Amino acid sequence: MFNSSPITSWEGAGAFFNYAGSGGAVFWFFIAAILCIIPVLVSLKAEKAAEDKYK
Repeated sequence: MFNSSPITSWEGAGAFFNYAGSGGAVFWFFIAAILCIIPVLVSLKAEKAAEDKYK
C-alpha cells in the first residue's frame, strides 16, 4: 500500500509557484490578516457597548 505510487524518481520534476515574482502572496496575506482583525474589533466594540449599557 505505501509503495504503490507510480512515481519512481523525482528526476526532472518541476515546481509550481503561483505567485513567484509578484506581490500576490503579500496581497493575500494582508487580506487574510484584515479579515481576521475585523471580527475582533467588532466584538470589542459590542462588548464595550454592552458594558456601558449595564453599568
